[in-house]
Amino acid sequence: MELVFSKHAVEQMLKRHISPEEAERLVDHPDGEFAQSKDKKVYYKRFPKRKDNLLAAVVIQQSAKVLEIITVMHHFEVRI
Repeated sequence: MELVFSKHAVEQMLKRHISPEEAERLVDHPDGEFAQSKDKKVYYKRFPKRKDNLLAAVVIQQSAKVLEIITVMHHFEVRI
């Protein structure tokens, strides 16, 4: 599956010091995920070397072979 990044996601990754490799690991091997809306999913993952809680990415399935990260977050909390 190809992973692409929106302009906004790239800006947020730079601002929050999230590497493309971390974003890819987050989506490929999340600690969890949930639907945010009909077409968006949120993936989240804890990176032990980071001190900013969970990282999360909001992702849209563009096609059967393409996922687009539209934003990334840090200091993320999962509410149950």
